[in-house]
Amino acid sequence: MNPMIKPKVVSTPLLVWSVLVGLCTLYMVPATVANWPASPWMTTVASILLVLALVLALRWIAKVRRASRWNTNAQRLWQELEAAKRNGTTTTEVTVLSVQEVQPTGAWVTINWDQFGYRQPAWIEGGGGTYWPGSVLLITPDPNQVHIGQPWPPTYRIAETDCRAVAPASGH
Repeated sequence: MNPMIKPKVVSTPLLVWSVLVGLCTLYMVPATVANWPASPWMTTVASILLVLALVLALRWIAKVRRASRWNTNAQRLWQELEAAKRNGTTTTEVTVLSVQEVQPTGAWVTINWDQFGYRQPAWIEGGGGTYWPGSVLLITPDPNQVHIGQPWPPTYRIAETDCRAVAPASGH
């Protein structure tokens, strides 16, 4: 699971099953109570529906909690990114669009220079960080690779020491 992509709370199957089980439960449980002592099949069906409704409610709660934790973490990461940006060094944001190959010392990725709208292949050193599609990296541009008035390098190299912060693109 990509931690940079916001988890969805609502899915079509969960919504459909919740509506179906909810409507059936709202019909069967009162019908069973009204006809007490109810026949064994009514009691069994009502019990099964109550268990299914409980399972679906727990699934909804888990999805909402996961999304809430993700939002909290995304806000924290963006606060760290903004604090690193104010640190006084020259920085820019790049978004990891895709990861082509992961190796022990880093990863081959495609990045987008957010300020310039330029896409290019890049090598990211990864001694400790794992970068996912959708990651926004705050980097210090390498003056040996980028020169004003000259073409971009065919492949940009992001040293581990040049990466100041990371945050999810969808959390901004």
